Amino acid sequence: MITTVVPVVPVTKLDVIFEALKPVGFIEQWVHDPGQGLKYGSLIEPESGLELHASESRGDGHGPVVVYFYVDNIDALAARVGVKAEDQTWGTREFWLRDVDGNTYRFGQQL
Repeated sequence: MITTVVPVVPVTKLDVIFEALKPVGFIEQWVHDPGQGLKYGSLIEPESGLELHASESRGDGHGPVVVYFYVDNIDALAARVGVKAEDQTWGTREFWLRDVDGNTYRFGQQL
């Protein structure tokens, strides 16, 4: 049975995603570097244990992609990042972050 889903985000460099998601609490968990200039890494949000992978290899997909995170206190997280969450017509309150590769990280809470 499936127990966990871990999205893999294609990036030009791992630092792109590490910097984009650091404000919401993600930290580098590990990096695999086979020595060919195409690193693969894992980020984790320590409080929740949620994990996200990133790959510099185009063989792992093409971006940009969107990753959606459900949160339980959107306004507190938005304040931590220095942005404001906004109510959406589809019944959530959200804010978005983007990295320099064009990937979007959406954070939302049901209204």
